[in-house]
Amino acid sequence: MKNKHLIIISIFLFTLDVSSNNLINHIKIKSDKVEFIKNLRNVSFFSNVNINSSYVEISANSAIYDQIKEVISITGDPSSIRSNKKNNFFDGEAETILFFSDEKVHLVGNASIKFDNISISSNLIIFNPKTGKITSDN
Repeated sequence: MKNKHLIIISIFLFTLDVSSNNLINHIKIKSDKVEFIKNLRNVSFFSNVNINSSYVEISANSAIYDQIKEVISITGDPSSIRSNKKNNFFDGEAETILFFSDEKVHLVGNASIKFDNISISSNLIIFNPKTGKITSDN
């Protein structure tokens, strides 16, 4: 435990700014509690988690940003996702949402999504909110 650094912060707004070309340029994460574990290079968010990017808004119970894998793992009962763009409407939910650095989204476990007039339910839905491309896997 002597090498483990844990910082617990009560915070309501956390902003990730990432400089790589293939990464999300700017997202905002709100939660009631934040934990940062330096040696694991991840940040955990707990209670009333809300994630906003250019394309999506996600609501959940908890989320973990893994800096090494460049992914946010979001869990809830269920977690929900919806569009931030009026011309590209979608609304969905799943037990787990994986939000990747290129803003592709995986809805995992009891997943469903409504896009325009189409409704899809599956155990896994892979979705690109930029292009509107949806795939599913049973």
